[in-house]
Amino acid sequence: MTPRTTRSLHLRLWAIIAMACLPVFLMAFLDYRERRHDAIAALDNEVGRMLAAVHMTEESALRSMRQTFQIMARADNLQSLDGADCSGLAQRLMQSMEDVANVGAVLPNGAVFCSAISLRTVVTVSDRQWFRDASMGQGITTGEILVGRISHRPGMTFGYPVHDAQGQLKAILFTSIQIGWFDKLVAQFKLPVGWNAFLLSGTGAVLSHHPSEGLAPAQRLPPEVAERFLTALQNGQTVSELVGPDGNRRMYGIVSSRFSHTPLVFAVGAPLGHTVAGIDQGFWLRIALLAGIALVSVLTARYCVYDLIEAWTHKITAAIDNVASGRLETPISQYSNVREMHAVERGINHMADELQKRDMDLRRLSTAVEQSPESIIITDTQARIQYVNEAFVRNSGFTRNEVLGHNPRILNRGKTAPATYKAMWAALASGKPWRGEFTNTRKDGSTYVEMAIIAPIVDASGQVTHYVATKEDITQQKQSEELVHRLAYYDTLTGLPNRTLLQDRLKQALGASAQHGVLLLADIDRFKQINDTWGHAAGDLLLCEMARRIQDCMGAQNTVARLGSNTFAAIVQNLGADAEQAMAAAHQLAQQLHNTLAAPYELGATRKLYAANSAGVTLFSASKAPPEVLLQQAEVAMYRAKEEGGGSVLFFDDTMQASMDARVAMEMGLRDAVEHRAFQLYYQVQVDQAGSVVGAEALIRWIGADGKAISPADFIPLAEETGLILPMGQWVLDTACQQLAQWQLSPTTRHLTLAVNVSAKQFHQADFVALVHETLNRTGIDSGGLKLELTESAILGDIETTITKMHQLRDLGLRFALDDFGTGYSSLSYLKRLPFDLLKIDQSFTRDMLNDNTSSAIVRAILVMSDALGLEVVAEGVETVAQRAFLISHGCHFCQGYLLGRPVPIEAWEATHIAHPGTSTL
Repeated sequence: MTPRTTRSLHLRLWAIIAMACLPVFLMAFLDYRERRHDAIAALDNEVGRMLAAVHMTEESALRSMRQTFQIMARADNLQSLDGADCSGLAQRLMQSMEDVANVGAVLPNGAVFCSAISLRTVVTVSDRQWFRDASMGQGITTGEILVGRISHRPGMTFGYPVHDAQGQLKAILFTSIQIGWFDKLVAQFKLPVGWNAFLLSGTGAVLSHHPSEGLAPAQRLPPEVAERFLTALQNGQTVSELVGPDGNRRMYGIVSSRFSHTPLVFAVGAPLGHTVAGIDQGFWLRIALLAGIALVSVLTARYCVYDLIEAWTHKITAAIDNVASGRLETPISQYSNVREMHAVERGINHMADELQKRDMDLRRLSTAVEQSPESIIITDTQARIQYVNEAFVRNSGFTRNEVLGHNPRILNRGKTAPATYKAMWAALASGKPWRGEFTNTRKDGSTYVEMAIIAPIVDASGQVTHYVATKEDITQQKQSEELVHRLAYYDTLTGLPNRTLLQDRLKQALGASAQHGVLLLADIDRFKQINDTWGHAAGDLLLCEMARRIQDCMGAQNTVARLGSNTFAAIVQNLGADAEQAMAAAHQLAQQLHNTLAAPYELGATRKLYAANSAGVTLFSASKAPPEVLLQQAEVAMYRAKEEGGGSVLFFDDTMQASMDARVAMEMGLRDAVEHRAFQLYYQVQVDQAGSVVGAEALIRWIGADGKAISPADFIPLAEETGLILPMGQWVLDTACQQLAQWQLSPTTRHLTLAVNVSAKQFHQADFVALVHETLNRTGIDSGGLKLELTESAILGDIETTITKMHQLRDLGLRFALDDFGTGYSSLSYLKRLPFDLLKIDQSFTRDMLNDNTSSAIVRAILVMSDALGLEVVAEGVETVAQRAFLISHGCHFCQGYLLGRPVPIEAWEATHIAHPGTSTL
């Protein structure tokens, strides 16, 4: 900031006194102006009166000319254009008018044929302005100042057109007025001594002047004199103080002629001499008297105030010096008795107190900055370090002396991108704070990452004086983020990308090239058996070795990922633009990978493992399916290979596409059905040995949008795979309980039981017991009438948890049936421990037991074992009388099958088995 020039207090005091005297002088000046204005106004009124007389004279002359023209226009001799008669009339009219130089008439071609002054030659006036104006107009034209070609005298000529009955121009009348009319007008004014009046043309020629001494008619004025009057008239200044033609200043009234075509100025001037000069002289005498009084007052005031101001100024200066030097104890102990000075002294003491408090605040702030765990750096505008705190010394390893005066770039060893510094300086140059990361190097060479906030420090004028940087060491945070990122996108065992990162890489591959690529999925066959036989440690070694082989086979430029437990994926790009060529290359690559993975694995010094693998491959290009669809295609091909026995490679084809499309369509329809509860419960009757109806099994059915029934064998596995089995199972349980509640309201149906199938996924829900309990409470049924049918897959796994959950459900009053017994492992050890009430013989055994000794033996064994364990048995798939008879003879308690009744809706079931119960007795 540029320092301001200081001024003395004495000078300011003089200025204050001068300002106090100024109103007095101003009043004197205003009084002088008013007096002078009144005097000039009086002169102005007199001049205005004369100018008004000029205008009245002009109006009178115009009326006289108009009458003359009208008389001539109506005269017969003008109608006949008789020059002699017309000239006689003109002579008579001119004699009756004063100051008229000539009167006459002109033909339309400009030739004068009538004149009050005898024509000696042919005179043409077609070049005159008044003639042209009259030819184009309808009334009297404005006057034109000129020397007449007939009278040979200066004057002002006017024209007047005369038209015949058809409106055609017949003649133009003219009248020329002598300049002498102005002299007579001025003579009537009887101008006082010192006054003058003159008539001025637009060219600066004085046409008439009164008094006439010193100026001849038609004399031209100097250009600057004439210009003053013409300029005043143009600016609308009808009254002005001007220097006249005789060189004297007067108050002039200025008007222009109303009937002159060319500029014609009338000016009447009144002298300013006696009245205004007296007023001026009185004004200056008053000014001199006031100046003397003001001078005496100023000297007196200066003498009285001088000592007071001088001593107080020295005291205040000393007090301010104490404050500036840091001596903030009360700097002024004795106050002045002048109120204003006393206020200043108290203000200084108050300022010292506030500065003392602020100094304490700054000390606390300085301590906080110095002890801050974050590094703080202050630099000047040239980025030279001026301050660092203890945290900076501790984090960087440099001492203060080693960095003060240096640029912070001493921490930069090229590990921070140049774009970061460019963005930083761009923000700081615009006056904004910047936030970003630096990768810096300590004095010992170790690298660390800092999150920095750098902001400019500005002074009161807005200029940047320093920069302050607050930096936090986020090295551990970055390492944690990197670990989180790796855990989110990479497999912890093999270090390969996981499914999430693979999908991102696949999306990039689809958009990166127009050439074909291939997505390959490989899975170890019977990996669970390997884990169970060799142990999980061997399984992990196998997975790591498999990952290494796939990477070696695919190359570093391609992506290899682990999708799941023992499933790997590879993306190979740029196999060519031609589809057939790309397919051939993909076949060769897939077979090469398959052979590589089929080679034996060394899992130790003496252990060698052979692991078969199945692979699914799909070809892709930029215009093909999205990443999730490609993954689904490769999975379909891989699982098809496993279904066909494993150990092979299959490429996704149109048949698989059709199968996948059908599966997708079924899944969409299934989801819609779950949302809108578009299912039905069918009921298949169960009867005892006597043929009496004891209950039914509730079976879910789905009728598609086309009205056709969809087989449970098709949609149940899909529901289990997609998780839709959970809402479906809950709906079945709710609907069955509602139906059971209806039966239990009637004495005739109260004894009926209802069996409901529960899937493994549904049974293993953490809140399954609570959901069943809530359903029982909501429907209010007697839970003894509800049987839950479980398959072996539902109870395998965590056997202890299964036992606990089954006992919790048994405590609610439910009964359990083991469905499809004999089709799985059918371990007797868990059968002995699990609280089942019934066993259900699978229909495959029932169907073949009369024709196949093995099936017959199995059925008899199940019946004997159940009897020994105290379990009831339900045989499924009973379709003949012989089958039922065989089962009853060997102790089977209940039968279910087409022989007894097909699964039907509840209305048909009740109509058959309740209204006519005898129909179920065989």
